[in-house]
Amino acid sequence: MAHSRSASRPRSILIVLGALVGSAIAIWNYITPLTGVTGTFGAGLVIASSILIALAGIVIQLTEPGAIRTILRVLVALGLLGTAAAAYFLHEWWLIAAMGVVLIGLIYDIASSRGARSKGAYA
Repeated sequence: MAHSRSASRPRSILIVLGALVGSAIAIWNYITPLTGVTGTFGAGLVIASSILIALAGIVIQLTEPGAIRTILRVLVALGLLGTAAAAYFLHEWWLIAAMGVVLIGLIYDIASSRGARSKGAYA
């Protein structure tokens, strides 16, 4: 049973958690009257991007190190930058904070993956 140790650790939990909180904030702003973005296309796009970031975080956790994980990390980074920029233009500061959590999760995921590889090299 070849199950790598790095795949069993919850490395991308902050990515998923931050993205889910971001999507909840975006849904709240989309459906609540008088938020300034109620029912707008931009708010709907932010909901979609936040959900896609959460799904990418789950797939990052489930994939083995390689090209797919790297591509997903780059896409998560681009998604969080775009979502944070949209949140800035929509004056949604809590959404920017949620994307900050995603950024911390992405950095943690990359750092913990490097740590697992280097332990193997020196062990």
